Amino acid sequence: MVFDTMSRKVLAAKMKIDRSTLWRYMEELDPEFKKQVAGRILFKNEVEYIHEKITKSEKWKKGSK
Repeated sequence: MVFDTMSRKVLAAKMKIDRSTLWRYMEELDPEFKKQVAGRILFKNEVEYIHEKITKSEKWKKGSK
């Protein structure tokens, strides 16, 4: 995945998940980070951080079944 500045809507589309699913995964992130990115476009490093955290959580959830 190419990391670039984008909105949550675009990030969800690139990750091929629903926006509500992205929001649910983001609820598990660090509260300070969530405050920092609330209500604005995500920068490249923030997109990378979210992608990294979500893909790890997906791997754990899939493997625990």
